[in-house]
Formats: sequence, structure tokens, C-alpha cells
Amino acid sequence: MIFLKEAARLFNSKELSRFADGNLELLAKVASRYQESLGDFFCAKDVFELCYKDFGRNYKNEYYFKNIIAKKILIGRHSLKTATMLSEFRVGNNKADCVILNGTSTCYEIKSEYDNLSRLQEQLDSYLKVFDKVYVVTTEKHYEKLEPCMPASVGVLQLSSRNTLTELKSAGLSESPVDIEILMSSLRKSEYMSIVATLFGETPKTSNAKAYEACKEMLRDANSDDIRKALCNTLKKTRKADEDFIKQLPENLLAAGIEYSFSNTSKTRLIQNLNITFSKDALCTTQYYGENFMS
Repeated sequence: MIFLKEAARLFNSKELSRFADGNLELLAKVASRYQESLGDFFCAKDVFELCYKDFGRNYKNEYYFKNIIAKKILIGRHSLKTATMLSEFRVGNNKADCVILNGTSTCYEIKSEYDNLSRLQEQLDSYLKVFDKVYVVTTEKHYEKLEPCMPASVGVLQLSSRNTLTELKSAGLSESPVDIEILMSSLRKSEYMSIVATLFGETPKTSNAKAYEACKEMLRDANSDDIRKALCNTLKKTRKADEDFIKQLPENLLAAGIEYSFSNTSKTRLIQNLNITFSKDALCTTQYYGENFMS
């Protein structure tokens, strides 16, 4: 388990950026633990795949859940052309793990067996004040503990041992009024201005310094269903993922490609470096993880 926690760093933003820049130290360290499963020559993407499969068997961490949601729901049910997925989207004092925007906004709060449930009630209450639907995504181990914390409209998806998502409880449309304070604090200026323009046909005629408060006051007079619809349509445009980049990534890096911000140069280098060929013999003969590690 200690090794898998370290290996999971391969999939975080910092390490992927380092990898894109040519730093192979962590990749080599992880590869050395999978020597028996690697051929004499292997690509970097082979190490990511072995690591990810190991997560599925032994360490279903938050990243693994996110990637399953991206694969099974965003791409499996919808399309990158028509839907957008947000990750770690700020909602008041909380961060929604995943939000998928299609015709409606659906929030997915992940509770793996490594998470505690102490803040779940607060999290769900805040998400219902912004999004159309809310699901908790969890494992069988956690399901019974969830029920006392769950508002009636919140649904439950269970990640099975075979890594499929099963709907145990359907989510209903939120009946909570949109919380304007929470909504405004979640958005960029261009986004809340766009929502106001959509709903009222104009933006407030005021200085930039006063625009935030003016938009907030205008939104207090709007219907919650209309706000949610405008929010969904706006974020689909402003937070849209780079479809061309994501399609070049292996399936195990879908969530990373959606969530993390890479420069265009880093995107190109990341794709290139995933296809670099390495020598298995070098793992056993050197502690240097630079050019000597490559074939």
C-alpha cells in the first residue's frame, strides 16, 4: 500500500508536469517495482497502465474514481463534443470532486474507502444549492454508512469490484433554491456576467469594482431553474476541455487531461514522452534515471 500511494503521484499535476519536462525519476522508480510485468523494452505509458490496473485491484483512490467517472459517464454516456467535466470545482467552502455538464449539471461526490464521512452532509447541502442533481460515488463498504447523511434527492453510484458503476439510488432534481452567495464565489467574473446577460439581456451599468455586487443583486431576482440552466450552458463554454489533447491520452489519464492545466508545449511533450521506449536492463544496472534509462 505504501508503494501504491507513492506510485499514485505519477498521476498528479506536479509529477505529470515534471514528466512532460523530461524528469523520469519517479517513473523509473515505479517501473522498477513492475519489472516482472514489463518486457525487455517498454514505453512510459506501459508503466502508467500497470500502475492504474494495480489501483483497480488494490487501491481505488480518488483519482481512480475520477477516471472511471470520466470514462464511463462523460465519454461512455455523453461526448466530449456535447458535455464538459469539471474537477475540484469550488462550491462555497467545499470542492465538488466532479461535475458533468450536459443538458443539466450533475455533481459527483467521491467517497472512497479511504475517506471519512464527517463533512458529507455539509458538502451535499452546498452542492444541492448550485447543481441540478447530486450523486455520491462510493464502494460497497461505505454504502450503509452513507444513508443517514443523505438528503432524499441525492443519488448513489457504487463502484464494484469489477470496476463498473451501478446506480443504487437515482438522483432527483434539486428542489433547493440556488444560493447566490455560493454561486457567485464559484465563478469567474466573465462567467457571472455571462449568466446575468443571458437572464436579463444586459449586464449592470456600473464600474468594474461594483459589478460583483450588482450582478449578485440582479441574480437574487431570477428563478433558480433559469439560473441553473444558464450556469450549465455558460460553464460548458468557458470550462471546456481540450478534446484533441484528451483523445491522444491513454484511458488511464483521462481525468488528468481534463482536470490539470498544461501549456500547449507541455501537452505536446507529455504525449511524446508517453511513447518513449525504455530498456528494462537499465533498471537493474543504474541508479541514474536520465538518458541511460532510455534504450
